[in-house]
Formats: sequence, C-alpha cells, structure tokens
Amino acid sequence: MTRALALATALLLTSLSHAPTAQAADPVHFWDLQPRSLRLLVASSQVMVTRTKTGWDAYCRCPVVLAPSEIPEVMKNAIVAVEDKRYFDHNGVDVVSLLAVLKGGLTRGGSTIPMQLLKNLVFHDLRGGNVLTRLERKGAEVWYAGLFNEAVGKEELLAAYLNQIEFGGRDIVGLYRASRHYFRKEPKDLTLYEAALLAGMVKAPARLNPLREKTRERAHERALIVLKLMAEQGRISDKERRQAEKAGIRPGLLPEFKIQPQAFTEWVVETWGDKYLQPGETVRFFVTLNPRVQHIAEQQLSRLIKDGAVPSQYDAGAVMMTPNGRVQAMVGSVNWSQRQFNNAVKARVQAGSTAKLPLLIAACEAGKTPESKVVDQPISGTWPANGELGYRGQTTLKEAIASSRNAAAVRLTQEIGTDTVAEVSRRIGIDPGPAADASFVLGSYSSNVMAMTAAYTVVANGGYRITPAGVLAVVDGRGQVRADFLTPMRTRVIPEKCVEPTQEVLREAVEHGTGRAAQMKQWAAYGKTGTSTGNADAWFVGWSEQRVFGVWMGRRRAETGHAVAGAGAPAAYFGRVATAVNEWAKRQQRLEEQRLASARSKRGLDANQIVDWLSSLPQAMMLPDILSPQEKPLREKRT
Repeated sequence: MTRALALATALLLTSLSHAPTAQAADPVHFWDLQPRSLRLLVASSQVMVTRTKTGWDAYCRCPVVLAPSEIPEVMKNAIVAVEDKRYFDHNGVDVVSLLAVLKGGLTRGGSTIPMQLLKNLVFHDLRGGNVLTRLERKGAEVWYAGLFNEAVGKEELLAAYLNQIEFGGRDIVGLYRASRHYFRKEPKDLTLYEAALLAGMVKAPARLNPLREKTRERAHERALIVLKLMAEQGRISDKERRQAEKAGIRPGLLPEFKIQPQAFTEWVVETWGDKYLQPGETVRFFVTLNPRVQHIAEQQLSRLIKDGAVPSQYDAGAVMMTPNGRVQAMVGSVNWSQRQFNNAVKARVQAGSTAKLPLLIAACEAGKTPESKVVDQPISGTWPANGELGYRGQTTLKEAIASSRNAAAVRLTQEIGTDTVAEVSRRIGIDPGPAADASFVLGSYSSNVMAMTAAYTVVANGGYRITPAGVLAVVDGRGQVRADFLTPMRTRVIPEKCVEPTQEVLREAVEHGTGRAAQMKQWAAYGKTGTSTGNADAWFVGWSEQRVFGVWMGRRRAETGHAVAGAGAPAAYFGRVATAVNEWAKRQQRLEEQRLASARSKRGLDANQIVDWLSSLPQAMMLPDILSPQEKPLREKRT
C-alpha cells in the first residue's frame, strides 16, 4: 500500500511537469545499473565537466569515502533526525512527508535521504528554479528512490549520503573533509554537539557556516534544533542533549585535508571529454581516483623533497592503479601550482632498465627459468656497459635482471630474437618503436609513467592486458548513462606458466637487487628500477598487495647538480607510499570485517559463511575485471 501510494504520487508529480518525450532508443539510466555497480558509483569521486565555447571547465568532487563502520553513530543519528526521521522505516519514499508536499507546496521539501542522494549525484540539470523543472526532478526522485534504496542498502546508502553531500564549496564534499575543515579532527572523534552542527549545515552550508562571523550564531542555533529533534525522537536522552550543549565544540589539531587532483582531472577531460560532451553541456564522470591514496602519494613526495632526497632540479610523475587498471592516484608534477604539466601522462622519457620486463617474459616463453645461466660480457669493446658493477661472466637470469646487468640483457635479447622480445613488449602495452634493435631492453626508446605502470600491472594481475582507466561511468544531468566502463573483460597476454617466474625475478630485484630501497617490513614488494644516461630519468615501477605504483623522477632540461638513480629516491618513494597505503587498507579491511560480521550475526547467518566470503576477496583481486579499450554494450535494465 505504501509503495503503491508513493508510485501514484510520483506519477502525479511527473505528469504535472510535462508529457514524456520520445527517445531514439531505450536509454539506460543510473538507477538501471546493477546493485554492485551502484554501490561502487555512490562511493566514487566525480569529475564535473562543462564544455564551453572556448574549452573546458572541470573540477573534481573528491570526497574521502568513509565505510559505514567509520561513521560515528552520533553523526548517523544527527543526520537522520534532521533530514529523514523515518529513514530506517521507509523503502526510499516517506509517504507522510510527500502528502505534506502535495498539501503545502514544493517548499515543504519531503525528500528522503535516498531522494536527496539521487538529486546530488544525478539530477544536476534539474535544479532550476522554475516549477516545471522542480516537479520533473521531484517526480523522478520519488519514482526511482525505492529501487535505489533497495539496490544500495540502508547502511551503505546512509554512508554514501554523508560522503557525497557538500558542506560548503567544491573542496568540502563529504563528512571527512568537513570534519577536518571545521573542527580539525577525524570524524570518529566528533562530539555529539559537533555532529549536530554538521547535520544542521546540510540545509544551507553557506548560511550556516560556523567559522564565519556573520553566520556563526545562526549555525549554533541550528545545532540546538538538531539536538532537540534527536531528543524528541529518542535518539539521545535529555541529559545527553544538555551535556552536548554545555560541551560545545572541541577542535582538534589536524590540518585541513587537501589534495591536488588537477592532473587526474585534466587526463579525464582530455581522454573522454570530446567523446561524451556537446558544447554547453555539463556531464558527471564517476571516476576511479581515491582521495586517500592520492593524499598519501602527495604527502610522501613532499616529505622526500623536504628531506632532500629529491633535488630541486628534478620533477616527478607517478601513477597508482589496481590490477584491473583503474587509476587510484596520479601525481602530475612536484608542485602543480608552480608547474601545470602532467608528467604521468605527457612526459615522453627514456624508460631505462624498467624496459627489461618484456625480456623476462620472452625468456620464460623461450623455456628459460630464473635459474637459467646467461652470459654477462660486453659484445663490442665496453658496450653494453654495466657501470660500477663490472662484468660477471656467467650468472643466472634472476641475478642479471635483479642487479640490472645491461650486457647480459642485450646478449639474451639477441639470443631469443629482438623481434620476439619486441613483440612481447607490444603485447603488454609498451611500444619500443617500429625498428627496435637489441638495445631497446635498456630503455633507449621513449615512454611515459602511465604506460610503464600498466605494463607491470599485467604481471601483477596474473598476466591480463589492461587499458588504464580513470572513468567508471559517464552520466548526464538527467540520469542517463552515456557510457559504462564497469563491464568485466579479461584478455590473457602472458602465459600462465610465465607469471610466477617473472614475479619471482621482480621480487628478487627488491630483496637483493637494485630495488632494495623499496623494501617493506610487513609486506612483499615486487618491481624494477631504471636509470637513463646521465641520470636524466630515474624510475621504479612495482607493486605490493596488488597495488601497482609507477614512479618517474627526471632532471629538468639544462639543469645540473646532484643526480638521482632509480635505486634511490624513486624506490624509496615507492616503499613509503606502498607502506602507508597497505596500512590504511589493512585498517579498512579490519573495520569492514567487524561490521559485516556484526550485520550477519544479527541476521542469523553462519559465521563460516562470513569466513568463506572474506577468504574469497584475495582471489577476486587476483582475477581482475579488465576493461576493454572499446565501450561494451550497456547492461540490461534491472526489473
């Protein structure tokens, strides 16, 4: 009965707005996507892109996504009390509130949390002030809120709402960034009063800003209203309300959370903008960027620079991606505010010894193992040179690659066949050029950080070719999905028998070879260093815990001074970032395991089912849903 009444109300609101228009084809909309896809999208950052007559206007809505277990109960209770008091009792639409809207007009509101989230994430073209536009949006919200609520789930949807609402401007999206901005603390440390103050701000962040003198008093008055509502609804006691009012704000000492997502945003616009936007349009790109990982990458680079490990003559570029090629972090330069050039994508530089990766694979395909003997001697005079290493004569393939012996690499390439090794290189996504000679395995050709990181991802994910991805879905301002990059696809390009041997050699490079600076105490690391002639380019590309991180540091043109090698700052940078990201991911997994175990126990599920589900996660990561270079057909609608 309740659902029927909600649907009837939606039909009434929609019919009041305008008659339906004919569609050329049956379009797929945001709410038609599968529940798994919807849960991913509502927990994603978005790049908002407007195509103007002269170019592009783009920015990143980059919330730090909190899992349900990371959001304090005081914050959940506060936001539900003031925004949707029957949230846990309705199926997406609060019929009581909707009837009040029909009786008192659109100014009465009536939007539930699922409806508001739909408005904030999808309907940016329907926020106009005229009545017909507002009726159309309200009708769509009512019609689809139930499906949305069912697909995402109550706890996840409430977390998504708190992650995606704006608390004042483009840079203060979501609870985490709001907590850091207004109170200089983590959300888990919010007091009851602070939670009430933030919940009260949602109505009008600019008019209820507690930091501005003109709006401070109004913000605190609103917080008192929220506390009163919480008490009236039985979410807190009167004693707790009085104690909260007395305690007030207790600011912390943490700095505001800031990142520089401009390089990633620029890459998204330049790669996908032309294809999906017409002049005058604003389209939302749901993207793969993870602000926490991005922050770690920027923070660790800044520390290395402060420590003097990265000389002022060097710039940098870095990319972190998951096994399926989704880019989670991108560092475009040492300081984007000073130099707006995206080294991660646009810098064409020599690859150094990171180019030896296809040789490893080709050697395995030719029947060699990590323990196979190779000859480390010059071919002509002192070429190829091994630098300070000297020549070892006969050694193993593992030792030759781990120690970065150039002479052994070139000799082995000639033995296997230059064309054969070059074909493997192209197969994993690195083009050495049309007329490669055996020295190409020393990195004499030009590449970029994105391409090299993607190539190493092929080995990390078990041998599957990937296309670097920054976009999950493209959704216009009325909810239509213009492109969906969520469809799984896998293409094997490395024989299964060659994956483990290749990984073994890259592990040796970190344990006992040139990549020792990338070692971590708790986790295994795999990778390869690279340094070009004259230390113009220094590399480390590798992975740990299935997160692949490619690092390049290069001397600016015509600069002189202290030199950097791949075994130095790039490897150390990898180690620092990988350690910090692994620690964060471990904490996240532990919190989610506790939440899921608690939720399942309440539903009476067997604990063994939880264990089985959690044990399947690592395998799921090892078998990634590789993205196709071309868009896949949009999936069928949910019914």
